[in-house]
Formats: sequence, structure tokens, C-alpha cells
Amino acid sequence: MTAYDQEKKQPIIGFDMGGTSTDVCRYAGHLEQVMETTTAGVTIQAPQLDINTVAAGGGSRLYFRNGLFTVGPESAGAHPGPVCYKKNGHLTITDANVVLGRVLPDFFPAIFGPKADEILDKDAAYRQMEDLTKQINEFIKAHPDAEQKEYKVEEVALGFVAVANEEMCRPIRALTQSRGYDTAIHALASFGGAGGQHACSIARILGINTVFIHKYSSVLSAFGIALADVVCDIQEPAHKVLTDELFPFLKDRFNHLSDKAENQLIEQGFPPERITCEHILHMRYERTDSSIIVHAQFDPQKPASLTNFIESFREIYKKEYGFNLHNRNIIVDDVRIRGVGKSVIHVSEHLEDAEEPEQPPVTTERLVFFDEGKLATNIYQLHNLKAGHTIRGPALIIDNNSTVVVEPLCKAMITKEGNIRLEVGTKKENDFSTHMDPIRLAIFSNRFMSIAEQMGKALQRTSISTNIKERLDFSCALFGPDGGLIANAPHIPVHLGGMQYAVTFQIEHIGLDKIKNGDVFLSNHPKAGGSHLPDFTVITPVFIKNSKHPVFFVANRGHHADIGGLVPGSMPPHSTKLIQEGAAFISFKLVDQGNFQEEELIRHLKAPGEVEGCSGSRNITDNISDLKAQIAANNKGIFLVCDLIEEYSLEVVQAYMQHIRTTAEDAVKAMLKEVGTKIKEETGSSRMEAVDCMDDGTDIKLKIDIDVEQENATFDFTGTGPEVFSSINAPRAITMSAIIYCLRCLVNKDIPLNSGCLEPIKIHVPHGTILSPSDDAAVVGGNVLTSQRLCDVIFKAFGAVAASQGCMNNVTFGDESMGYYETIAGGSGAGNGWNGRDAIHTHMTNTRITDPEIFESRYPVILREFRVRPGSGGKGKWKGGKDNNKDVLQNKTSGNGVIRSMQFRRALSLSLLTERRAIAPYGLAGGWSGKRGQNLLHRKDKTMSLGAKITLQVEPGDTLEVKTPGAGGWGIPE
Repeated sequence: MTAYDQEKKQPIIGFDMGGTSTDVCRYAGHLEQVMETTTAGVTIQAPQLDINTVAAGGGSRLYFRNGLFTVGPESAGAHPGPVCYKKNGHLTITDANVVLGRVLPDFFPAIFGPKADEILDKDAAYRQMEDLTKQINEFIKAHPDAEQKEYKVEEVALGFVAVANEEMCRPIRALTQSRGYDTAIHALASFGGAGGQHACSIARILGINTVFIHKYSSVLSAFGIALADVVCDIQEPAHKVLTDELFPFLKDRFNHLSDKAENQLIEQGFPPERITCEHILHMRYERTDSSIIVHAQFDPQKPASLTNFIESFREIYKKEYGFNLHNRNIIVDDVRIRGVGKSVIHVSEHLEDAEEPEQPPVTTERLVFFDEGKLATNIYQLHNLKAGHTIRGPALIIDNNSTVVVEPLCKAMITKEGNIRLEVGTKKENDFSTHMDPIRLAIFSNRFMSIAEQMGKALQRTSISTNIKERLDFSCALFGPDGGLIANAPHIPVHLGGMQYAVTFQIEHIGLDKIKNGDVFLSNHPKAGGSHLPDFTVITPVFIKNSKHPVFFVANRGHHADIGGLVPGSMPPHSTKLIQEGAAFISFKLVDQGNFQEEELIRHLKAPGEVEGCSGSRNITDNISDLKAQIAANNKGIFLVCDLIEEYSLEVVQAYMQHIRTTAEDAVKAMLKEVGTKIKEETGSSRMEAVDCMDDGTDIKLKIDIDVEQENATFDFTGTGPEVFSSINAPRAITMSAIIYCLRCLVNKDIPLNSGCLEPIKIHVPHGTILSPSDDAAVVGGNVLTSQRLCDVIFKAFGAVAASQGCMNNVTFGDESMGYYETIAGGSGAGNGWNGRDAIHTHMTNTRITDPEIFESRYPVILREFRVRPGSGGKGKWKGGKDNNKDVLQNKTSGNGVIRSMQFRRALSLSLLTERRAIAPYGLAGGWSGKRGQNLLHRKDKTMSLGAKITLQVEPGDTLEVKTPGAGGWGIPE
């Protein structure tokens, strides 16, 4: 590394800002690797460098939407590029830096314009920024709650830069704060074409004092490849328990793999003396799923060297998850050798300061816009600077490929290697008004969401169960002192809209005066804002010094694999009463002023065993471990909220909490006005209606009346069928979740999902219906089945999209020793202008299927088949799923479902909780319906159709085949 000092060992954050995106990484003496990443929606599971990417770069487009400064994710690309490229491009971050004077056209070559013979056009960038500034000033005048000021063009440009900087800080916080590292102790290594323009600001936001910028920073990736060692990485599976008896096996495999790696490197021209081999094991605790990559010293002559791996594993595990699992075996999943052919190119390992020579030569002086306004700024050219030169900000340092902005109160020093080291000074404390400012609104929106995201990462890291850790069946969110939703991470929609009702219930049930610092509350009961009993909601109040009442709340909801009840997995298809579905908590004090109430919790988890035919929780140990993880995730949120309050003050943070809600409210109002006006013009009425029915014939009816003048709407579910004697009743919180999710989708713009979305909505759900059942009604299926049908009905009323699969396809199996639960993907409906999607979780679910390797190693099953179900989506003008036949392009099907088959290796209890097995997912505007789902059981001598909802005993060799529904098409097939 060109920025890492082997003596000081200060950890480094890599910050690579290019044209379309920014990549960040962390280095603390070794390359940090992960087993899985997701980029552009594609998940790759293989050992790889831990690099996080955010869609914010020099080419990110700038918008003002719904009162928010928005940067990206759309990019102008290289063509047409930014406005200043003179090719009819789009306004971007690069244009903002040009307007601010931080990018100087006369220091760039004349390679722009249609014929690639012109310089950057600052005037064109300024004119478009000026047009956007007028739009912003008009918005402010129309909103009395906004801070009444008239923005200058440069202030708007600087605002967009500030928003982009905040967005780029989010993945850095994910790499550091969410893993227990203090961001401020790191140095920032900035590179990429645009990195130097933002490095000082990024460092200041994160509390980082030192920034390193290499002299070849704009082409550092190419330069780094030239310097890099050549690596030969070889691994093979082991899947063995790590004991002293495993030493001979590991010795043999390490020697074998080392020989292979060395031979491959020798073939590439490396002599043996320049080859080293690193010994690596992929390790995990028994009954956990995520392997940890462990590097340690291994001596083939010393069996005791296994201790190095064990100690390193436990140290990493505790750092990553906050605890170790005692009395559990350690599993070695893979044995790995990393052969390294050392480069002959010398890299200085110790960055030394040079003695300061004469004053650095100034090339020219320009006015550059900073927070303080326009400042006279010296311009330096890097090739004129010598080792030891010190440059105090404000200044610009320019070379052939990039510009480094040295902000006021910062200084740059040239090292002996000709690189730049920036020392970042601190600015005075922010003195912000509580009035709404569009720039700060965007910044707070990012910060609020970042808090929820980091809570989610903490919960995933510290949880034990497959459901939370691997399937990601959890949600985290931040709530105001009134319990209203402020911000959430992109987790599970059915949780997010309803969780605020769990928080408000506790406030009303307990009373603010009785909620104390150090209390944590647990609930899952439908009357307490729960969705279904397996979803445990953990709520923690946030107090600050001298506050008598909570100033915020943080909460998360996670699906527990088993909480007792009629069947293993706690998803009984034929439950008729709530008490048959597992342990129920209305308002349980999980932590009483800092004391975890374990004995009382265990008593509650065992209580379902007192009900006839039911059992208590079948895995109390995992319940407790996951609840502790949920508490830890909330504690992470509290720390970050308090940090934000410390930075901005409570009054400002709470003010922007309300501003964020108002922004969402205004966006929904605008959408309702647009839709209502259009419907009234087409039909003469602004009323919309829809109906769909469950497989048992129960109707879900919806009538929506939009008041265009008042910009509000009434959702009336009168006519919906009565509460049913089965488990598909849906608590009222689920209806709220479905509505807020659908409204967010219909707005079709990047707005925060919070309680403001429901402000213009009046909701009438008659009590005693399937959507507002009695307190003791069975509800386990309402959360996973009826919620999906609700979304279909709402979208049908708006004429927005054809029916999706309308089901989560729930499969549970287990016995008295274990339980497993999964939801299976299906088809997504087509709409007017887009195609459906194959094999995807839709609407109210956003979980992941368990990896086949984990599925088969931890549970007594063999995955026989998992593929797209061709031809199951409805045909229409708009297509999506691929059909296997040779139909003309326009007649290909919409979103297809999947086929998933699993064979059981021992006798188990199997439960299926599914829908759309009787009534097909409808098409719209002449589109065809998708195919219904089907559940089959294959035995040695016969195949049986199981129907939609069933519990049965399966025997070794039995195979379950689930064919999930497709989705409806849109428009008459051509």
C-alpha cells in the first residue's frame, strides 16, 4: 500500500471516486476479504476484497425532487456526459465543481465538444445550475416552513456537493462504525479522477485528520496493478471439526496446496525465494452459517500451531459479532493457500516528512467558492512542487489528470516520494436553524437512513438463526418521540409500515412517564401492532442527558424460526386461535433498566406448551441469542442517534425529523392530485374500486375516493369478508404496511418511506373483517398471504400493475429438536410500459432463500431442483418472463414463478401455507392471467397434490415439489 505506514500501523480507508460511482475499502495491515458481495443487484459468493460501492461520482446527475437535493443514482456517463462537456449533457457533480471554481477549464486539454476540440464550458454549466436555482427558490417561497432565503447559484452547487459527500460517507461508515471501528482513527487514501476534489470534505465529515493522495492518484488503479504482487489462490473444501486430531489432515492439505501454488508461480517466472504462502482457513461455529476468513501462522512441524487459528478465529469473531459462542465446536469449511509472487518494484514502507524548502511557487490565483463564500485561492501545479513544500488552504493543486482541493483550515504537504499529505482542520460547530433547508434536508435524510442501515448490519452480524443471519428476515427503523416512523433501511415492507404501530402502542399502553432509560420492550401480539407471532419486535427508547422522556425510539423486527405452537416452525396452516401459533407478548419488559429478564422470558417462551396439542419454543437458546442481537442492534442505533444530536443539537434533529415526514407527505399529495385529476378526466369521477378474493372465497374489497382539491384520499375496505376460522386473518398493522408500501411505489420517485406518507390518507377497515380481526384470531397466514393480496388489490384499484404471485409460498419443516422456515419466490406482474420479472420476491417480502450448501448441511434435506417455471406468467403486450417455446417476442409471458423440490432424509413434520392455488393471478388491460401454484408430494409409489395449506408427516425419501404462481400480463398480446 502506498499510504500504509508499517511502523505507525494507522488503518487506511480507500476512497476511489470516479465518474459514475465511488468505491471504498479498508486496510489495516492485510487485505480484508468477504465471502459475498452484491453489486448492481448481482450477488457473488466467492472470496473477494471487501469493497463497497455507492452510485455517486463526478458524472452523477443532479435533481431537485420533492424538496430534496438528489444526487444520482443516474449517471450522465462519458457520452453525453456533464453539461460542461458541450455535448448536450446533463447537470452533474462535475458541473457543480466547475461552477464553484474547483475545476478550472483552462487547465484541461481541448478535447470536449462535438468534435473533441473545445475546452470545458463553464458558462453552460452555470446557466443550467442557474435554472435549477430558480426552481429551488420558487419552491422555498411556496413553503412557509422553509428557511426563507434566496439561494445563489454557487450555494446550490455547493449544496449538491455536500449531499454527494454525505452519500459517499455512508459506505465508509458501513465499513467502520457498523463493524466496531472508530472512523476517526483512520487515514483517508483518496484516488480516482474526482477523489481529490472531495477528499477534505469527506475526511472532515468523518472526523478524519489525515488524507493521503498519491501523485498518480487519478490513475492509481492502473499504477497499483503494475506494482502488485501476483497471487495464486487455491482452496478445497474440508467441512471438519477443528480438534487436535485434525492436524495431520491440515498439514497434508496445506502442503499439497502450497506445492500447487508454488509450481504455478514458478511457471509464471517467479524464483522460489520470491514466493511466500499464506495459510488460511474458512472457519465458523457449529450451527452457524457464515464462515470467517482466518489468516494465521501454521508450522507443519508443530501441532500446537493450530492454537493460532483458534485464537485468531475467536478474536475476529468477537470483534465482528461482539461475543463468542462457548461450548460449540469450530468447523473448518475450507482449507486455502494464498501463494504470493513478490513484485520486484520497491514501495516505501515508511512515509517520511521532508524538510521544508523555500515557499512553493504559485501558478495563478482564482476565486473559488467554499462554505465561507468566494475566497481568493492560490493555484499550484504539482510538477512545480518539491518535497517539503507546505500549502495552506484554500488552494488548488493541479496535475495533468486531477485536481486536489485544499479547503480552508487544511494544509497540504509534499512528501519525499512526491505524494500529497493533507492535514484536515476542524471547523467551528454548526449553528443550524430549525427551519427547513433543502440541502440539509437531503443530508439528514441520508443520516437517518444510515442509522437504520447500520442497525441492520449489526443485527445480521450478531444474530444466530438462519432466518435473520442468512435469509435477512428482519427490519430496522428509527422513530420519533411520538412513535411515528422517520427512516428505515430497505428491509421487509410488511414490517416497516406496521412497526410504528408497535411503537405507538407501547407509548400509549405504558405511558411516557413510566418508560425509563435502560428499558427495552418486546412485543409480537396483533393488538400491540404485531404482524404475526414469529416476528418479534424489540423497542428501545432513546434518552439524552437531562431528558425526562424519550427523544426518539429505535426498533427492529426479526422472524424467529420457532416460538412454539402447533407445529415446528410456528407457521401452522390450520390454526384457528392465536394461542395455537406460539408465544405471545403484548408488552414484555425484556430489559428492565439494564437488566436482561431471562428467567421471565424463558417462562413466556415455554407457555405455549400448556395449550392442548402445542409445544413451547423448540429452540429457546436461539430465541435468546437472537433477542440479544436485536437489543445490540438497537444499542447501535442509540449510539448513532446520540452522535447526530451531539453534532447538530436535539432541536435541529427533531425539526428535520418532521421536515422529512412533510417531504414524504407532499410527495404523496402530489401523486394523489395527479392520479385523481387523470381519473376524473377519463371517467368523470375520482373514485377507484377493486376486489380480489382469497382461495377460500373471502373477498378483499377496496374503494378509494381522492379529493383532488384537498390532495387527500380515503381507503375504504367496507365489503371485505368477515374474520375467518383459519390463519389468514390480517392484523390492522398489515393493512397499514400494505398501503404505505403501495403509496411509496406509486410516487415513483426517491422519497423517504416514513409516517408522512400516510398523513393525507384516511383509512376505514371495518372491525370483525379479515383485515381487522378480533384479538384472539389466528393470524400467522395474514402476514405472509393476505398482505400480498392487499397489495394486488391496491395496485389494481390504481390500475398500476397486474397481479403478482399474491403469496409468499411458506414452507416449514422440523421436529422437536429443530425447525426451518422459508418463503419461495414467484412471478412479478407486468405494467403499462414494463415487463414482469421472473423468480423474485414481490411486494411485502424481501427475504433471501437459504443457500443450497447451508440448506443441505444444516437440515436433513437434499435440494433436488430450483429453477424458473417457464410459461407460468401471463402473456400480454408487456412481457418479462422467458418462455421456452418459439412464440413471437410480443407474446412471451410475464413474470414466471419457480419450481423448488426438496427431498427429506428423515421423518419430519412438514407444513405448507400458500395461496393462489385456486384463483389465478389476474392480468390487466387485456393481459392474460398467470398460472396458479401447485404443491406436490412425490413418494416411491405415487404423487399427491397437497393443496394450499396442510401439515403432514413426511418420511425419508419423500420429495416436496412447490410450483409457485406466475404473474399477470398487461395489455392484449400482439
